[in-house]
Amino acid sequence: MVYAYFTAALTTANVTWLWIDPSGQVFLNRTQELRCGISPCNYIFYFPLKGNIRAATKFGLWTVTLQAGGVDIYSDYFTVIPVILQDTYWNFEVTRSAWPPRVHGQLMVTIHPSNGTWSSYVVTLPFAANITAHEYPSNRTLDVVTSNKTGEVVVNLGGARSNGYRFVLSFDLVYGVSGSPGGVYVFNWRESAWGTFDDGYHSVPGSFNITLPPGATILDITGINAMTLNASVTGSPRPVVQFRTTLSADQSVGWVVLYHDPTAENSNPNSETNTVVGGGLNSVWAQSIPFLPLTLGSLSSWAAVMSVFLLTGSELLAPAYGRTGVLVNRRRLRIAALILVSIFIGATVYAIILLQSVAPQVAH
Repeated sequence: MVYAYFTAALTTANVTWLWIDPSGQVFLNRTQELRCGISPCNYIFYFPLKGNIRAATKFGLWTVTLQAGGVDIYSDYFTVIPVILQDTYWNFEVTRSAWPPRVHGQLMVTIHPSNGTWSSYVVTLPFAANITAHEYPSNRTLDVVTSNKTGEVVVNLGGARSNGYRFVLSFDLVYGVSGSPGGVYVFNWRESAWGTFDDGYHSVPGSFNITLPPGATILDITGINAMTLNASVTGSPRPVVQFRTTLSADQSVGWVVLYHDPTAENSNPNSETNTVVGGGLNSVWAQSIPFLPLTLGSLSSWAAVMSVFLLTGSELLAPAYGRTGVLVNRRRLRIAALILVSIFIGATVYAIILLQSVAPQVAH
């Protein structure tokens, strides 16, 4: 909270408060009608920063000006500086670009808690798997609780930790690299203050280190949502992209690395995806039916074939075909055929449901 006040001898007056942000723009303009019974009188105006994301993220020198009758009668200054609660260092290593891609990631965090101690840490990694954590530099294992639904990761720091404590999160990315035949691939990453770090009030400085496969050639490096990147590329034969940026409070940003991977030129992501899905489908059809010497695929095929025979037979026995002398109950025959059709449809629907869970497992 920023307070501005003055003492004046007056009867009535209109004054205007101008709050000018570091860019020179008027952020807030407020006019007050003042009265004073016994002079002099004290007047106060406050400007809330906490909870005001737009103001709290405009770092630098602010100016507050008091006007009366359109004339500046007083000015003062204050500075808004970011409160840093953590520093992050991201390290990504792409070992395979073609489907299924293999990307290993590490997040090193240095904490600067405002209350002097933190006992846990929360971060959201929706596309991460095989998540572990350890203390740095002791390598002591830390407990991790993850949510498959939200991607939230909670690290138990094992006690109250103060300023300068470091730990490392290790994980595999199941999504992030995509490409096409010819070996051109895109590695993209997005993060936000609320969505990633569950903190929309403090800036988060971060460093990024992205190691690509051997022989890869970088085609372009682009920031998302006005994220400015001063990236450098080093290393051979494995190129390494490095840059540093600051995630502002209540901001959502990201970056994209476009590169060519000659080791993946002959791979076809579409055919590999079909192989994965096909393998999952075969495993679904091969599933055994309890209490019956049948698989799901054989049951579906048998029901389909038998229903065709029974429906065809019920039609051929109709009076229109002149076979009225055959003592067969057409109605029961048709009911039996419809039951088999229902079994076929049910088996197919069940196989589709199973495929939704089996295919990702096979892909992984």
